Amino acid sequence: MPPALPTAELRAAIAAEDWPLATQLLEAHRRTLADALAQADFRRESTAPWHDLLATQRTLRDELVEARERAACALAKLDQDLRGSRAWLRELA
Repeated sequence: MPPALPTAELRAAIAAEDWPLATQLLEAHRRTLADALAQADFRRESTAPWHDLLATQRTLRDELVEARERAACALAKLDQDLRGSRAWLRELA
């Protein structure tokens, strides 16, 4: 049986920008997952729960990719605004 991904805790840590906690949660999940995979007997067990975990992981990954893209766009906008402000200040000088 695969371990549950701590999705709610991860989302809360990310929303709070508590990156050390998010990293700890992911690392703990990685260790638990590695142990579970080492003990799994896929000839006797259903793989459906593992596929469900994979789908959950992919959903969380997609959310993180979208958040990263939004952050990159916001950063680019700030950079553009900064360049504009500097140009404006040069014109005033």
